[in-house]
Amino acid sequence: MVEEYRAPTTVNKIFMWMNRLGVGRSETLTTTGKRSGKPREVPVSPIEVEGQEYLVAPYGEVSWVHNARANPSVTLRSGGTVRQCRLVDVSHETPHVVKAYWDREKFSQKYMDVPGDADVSDFASVAGRFPIFRVEEEA
Repeated sequence: MVEEYRAPTTVNKIFMWMNRLGVGRSETLTTTGKRSGKPREVPVSPIEVEGQEYLVAPYGEVSWVHNARANPSVTLRSGGTVRQCRLVDVSHETPHVVKAYWDREKFSQKYMDVPGDADVSDFASVAGRFPIFRVEEEA
């Protein structure tokens, strides 16, 4: 049985604090709230696959996913580096990206309903449940 994700507010704050210092591989994603129009921040773990950068939402349709779909212009911040980016939803095209994320980010495996010895074909049937965005840096 897959475990239900609950937003760990304290953990998110710790990761965003680490991101401000440039520590670790996560970054702070700032989206524009779909309903509020206000900036919303959340830590994410970008992953590079075949030379392309992606964001995977291992917990499914969370707030930042809805915000990015409504307004794909976002910022990614790590330390003093802030990047203006555009997120392109490629959720149904990229089960290999979900597999790469699953392999790297062990914490997320309990939220993804795939066997422990999963290969890419196992992710084809569940990839649509985990939104994936290609990150395109804006000039």
